[in-house]
Amino acid sequence: MNYRDWVQQELRKLGTSLGFRYVPLEELEDRLARVRIGMRKEGMEALLVVQKMDFYYLSGTTQDGLLFLPFEGKPLLLIKRELERARIESPLDGVVSLSSIRKLPNAIKDHHSILPHQLGLEFDVLPVKDYF
Repeated sequence: MNYRDWVQQELRKLGTSLGFRYVPLEELEDRLARVRIGMRKEGMEALLVVQKMDFYYLSGTTQDGLLFLPFEGKPLLLIKRELERARIESPLDGVVSLSSIRKLPNAIKDHHSILPHQLGLEFDVLPVKDYF
């Protein structure tokens, strides 16, 4: 058994004993599909999820990070800390480290090939400093 599988197995046992349940991939895919319906209506090429509750709802992890959701293609989970734990908690494939918000454009380009022209943001919780 490789290290990731072992850690995931141990964390699942511990989480189950404490009453924690991981979000199944099928549930996240359904949630992301519903968000993309709204994105289509608004003409968004991508969405950047910052707010903690939305982040958890769409990624399955509570780690400190951001979620980049392109209208087409796989989401990118950008984690500021606890990368390995995020990879265990979230069933999403694209989970990478983000050491600084300034590196966000490059991370998006590496994942999505281009930067979106229209990016949806959560203005109710997004700090102005991060927006600029």
